[in-house]
Amino acid sequence: MYHDKRFQTDLYFPIIAFNHEQLKAGTTGSFLLARRRNFNSVASQLQKVNKSVLADLAKRMSEGERVKPETEDEKLCFSILDNLDHVGGHVKGSLTSKKYMNNEIWSLLAFKGAPSWFITFSPADNKHPICLYYADKDIYFKPELRASKERDLLI
Repeated sequence: MYHDKRFQTDLYFPIIAFNHEQLKAGTTGSFLLARRRNFNSVASQLQKVNKSVLADLAKRMSEGERVKPETEDEKLCFSILDNLDHVGGHVKGSLTSKKYMNNEIWSLLAFKGAPSWFITFSPADNKHPICLYYADKDIYFKPELRASKERDLLI
C-alpha cells in the first residue's frame, strides 16, 4: 500500500484511477476493423463523411433518441457503422473484452470440464494486525490489542 493513507481513505480514488486506466487503454488498445472485401469502400466512405452530420447523429444517439437515417449523409454514416467493428479487447470492461473472457471460459470448460466447487477457510481478517493497520486511518504501524467489537467495526 501507499505510505500516504489519503489515497486509501478517499472514496473516489478507486473510481478515478480505474477511469484513467480505461481511458489510457481505450486510446492505445482499441482499433477499427473492417472486412477485407469492404476495406476500399469503407476507406472512401470515411473520406466522404460529413463530420457535422456524424457529430449530430452521435449527439442524438447519446441522448437516447432512436435515429433513422433520412438524408444521404445520414445513410452514409449508418453504412460506415454497419461495415466497421470497434475492437477494444485490451480495454477492461469493454464489450469486446467481455466477449473474449466468455470465449476463454467456454474453451476452458471444453478442455478441463466443469469446475468442482470447494470452500477454503482462512484466518479472520479482524484478528490479523496488518489487516487491521490497512483498515485503520492511523499513519504509523503500532500494533495494539483491540477489543473484539472494535476490530469487527474496523473491518
